[in-house]
Amino acid sequence: MNYAVICAGGKGIRMDAGKNKVFLKIKGKEIIAKTILVFEKAKEINGIIISIGKNDIKEIQEIIEKEKFEKIKAVIEGGKERQDSVYNGIKKLQEFAEKDDVILIHNAANPFVKEETINNCIKAAKEFGASVAAQKVKDTIKKVDEDLLVKKTLNRKELWQMQTPQAIINHIALKAFEKAYSENFYGTDDVQLVERIHGKIKIVECSYKNIKITTKEDIELAERILDEN
Repeated sequence: MNYAVICAGGKGIRMDAGKNKVFLKIKGKEIIAKTILVFEKAKEINGIIISIGKNDIKEIQEIIEKEKFEKIKAVIEGGKERQDSVYNGIKKLQEFAEKDDVILIHNAANPFVKEETINNCIKAAKEFGASVAAQKVKDTIKKVDEDLLVKKTLNRKELWQMQTPQAIINHIALKAFEKAYSENFYGTDDVQLVERIHGKIKIVECSYKNIKITTKEDIELAERILDEN
């Protein structure tokens, strides 16, 4: 079985939205509704957990009822940090998920993920233990010091920009998150925790349209993407 944990705890600070950015609308529909719909329609997804801030639970439940989503297993309260919210979702899944099931962790603010990417992440996770949707870096990246002086130019061919979903076999996810918490470690993405237990992680190339909506400019880009589809 394959389950998705959709993280929706963003406060919209960089968006200056005054509310959770996932409730902002693109072409008349909430960002999070668009995101859930992709996983709702994905044949390989058996269930969905929504992890969201306590004050937003009522609103997301209203959206779920309005859109008639059927794969939602639970709406749970997120944590202080994104990693906490993901872990809360993983723990909730233990009520019905088996140890070798695949957990896909996805940002609610990434509404343009394709079903093909979801399927490829699942397949890669089953083979390697973990996988992550990512995009090839287009630009030259330089490493700098504290004074913003260039130290070296990194090899662009070796660099990828991480997106979501990030897929991890259930028992590997539990081990990775539990080790991180035992050492008070917080990563910048989910598969980084798998790295720390020396697990294999397969890159799954995804479309450059699979963006995380973070700023007002991203809203404009999202609307252009919809116009193109």
